[in-house]
Amino acid sequence: MPILPPLTYTLCFLTRADDVLLLHRRHPPNRGLWNGVGGRLEPGEAPLAGVLREVREETGYVLPFARFRGVLTWEGYEVPPGGLYLFTAEAPASPGDPRPCDEGDLAWHPRAWVLTAPEVVSNLHRFGAAVLGTEKPAWHHCRYQAGQLTTHEQRPLPSDLLARLG
Repeated sequence: MPILPPLTYTLCFLTRADDVLLLHRRHPPNRGLWNGVGGRLEPGEAPLAGVLREVREETGYVLPFARFRGVLTWEGYEVPPGGLYLFTAEAPASPGDPRPCDEGDLAWHPRAWVLTAPEVVSNLHRFGAAVLGTEKPAWHHCRYQAGQLTTHEQRPLPSDLLARLG
């Protein structure tokens, strides 16, 4: 089995009914495209703690929990090869929009749009249905060439990964 690269980021897809909260990124990578919310793990930070912190910082939502949905790794993209932990969470039921975010604009989008729209990061079209659905968590690996997604592989998670989730 291939070896996972360092997983140094988190990414969360918040849901409310059939809608998904996305961030329209102002900064690279993926500038100008819609994606989930998340960011870099701090030294020694557990993935769950990191994703809950990033959601709070970027949306203002204080979540009690997020559901681990797998990992995403890449090679050949605009950043060095790497990886991130994928999570989903139900957004709080309180009315109102998320607070403004320095990273980009936040907006709710229908799930079908998230999985097909050209304005969304291209790899989400490949792994999104599995992550937003009921499949068991998996390892999603994407390869790029000249900025274009060329392949997506869905693999079983390495057996030691769950120990890292802390």
